[in-house]
Amino acid sequence: MASLRTERKTDAAALVRNARRLIEKSKGKALIAVLKADAYGNGAVRCAKALEGTAAMIAVATASEAQALVRNKIKVPVLIIGTLTPQEQRLAARLDGVRLSVSSLSEAARLDAAAQDLGKKITVHIAVDSGMHRFGFAPDSKTIGLMSTFRDLRTEGIYTHYARADDAVFTARQCEVFSQVVNNLQARGLPLEFVHAANSAAVLLGNGVCGNAVRTGLALYGTSREHGMEPVASVTARVIAVRTLERGESTGYGCSFVAERRMRIAIVSAGYADGVPLSLSDRGLVLIGGMRCKIVGSVCMDVLTCDISAAGYVSEGDAAVIVGKDGREELTLSEQAFFAATSAYELSVNLARARR
Repeated sequence: MASLRTERKTDAAALVRNARRLIEKSKGKALIAVLKADAYGNGAVRCAKALEGTAAMIAVATASEAQALVRNKIKVPVLIIGTLTPQEQRLAARLDGVRLSVSSLSEAARLDAAAQDLGKKITVHIAVDSGMHRFGFAPDSKTIGLMSTFRDLRTEGIYTHYARADDAVFTARQCEVFSQVVNNLQARGLPLEFVHAANSAAVLLGNGVCGNAVRTGLALYGTSREHGMEPVASVTARVIAVRTLERGESTGYGCSFVAERRMRIAIVSAGYADGVPLSLSDRGLVLIGGMRCKIVGSVCMDVLTCDISAAGYVSEGDAAVIVGKDGREELTLSEQAFFAATSAYELSVNLARARR
């Protein structure tokens, strides 16, 4: 059920334009679009459908995310990146058109046994730990080469994760380790249709863009306008009351904000139940009437309060933009995340609650 108080919208056309820009920036490499966490809160099914014909593959994090895309008849192949629980593996193995990641020979053996039980081949991508030390095979070509002994696993691709894509030196070292493994495996005759390492930051900064594909998430959604990306998400609430505070009066729980002068405030229909971080209290901004209005007092569960003294005439029902544009003004996810002392990743995912 859609919220009548706070609304999150996704600009699918901007998403596609961002995808094409990323392909261009990576010099034509295949795009694996990361739509995990419900496309960072933007709606995975809608985003996947929009990217059909542009993305070569969709990447998600869990078996249930892959299942949702399969049920909605997404035409693009789906890759589950990361390690799954045994229960998730059993579910994922049954899904047609879904690729699974393999991080060890023991995991490969379990998947091979599952494939034999199901009477089908399972397509996999090999995960290599080139320096992030989270999951994946150690960069040992001889061990990884044993993947060819599992007759019911079809190795389609290989990938790694960059730990610090904004660090050119560290990323170059990871890229070198990964590329050496890939070269050795290809020399042994292991077929690798997709070789992917570069994430959003790597593509935008030109660091470690090796292989024939890139795997991008955050940049697709344009959390800022840097590097020519377009913001995809907007979150809009409503003014539900307008009040006047006299000097010395406070507003909100804990009386954390006390007016130093006579001022007008607006009560806005969004709070931390809608994904607006509590850390935006007395720090964040809201756009009302095309003006930047500071959040004053504590963000509450269902509402927040902002200073509208300079916003001109404001009335109940007016739009209050948490993320997005209002006239010539704009608040991006990255900017609002800075005020909240968090990342654009976390804020984007949390603001998915505005879509409920």
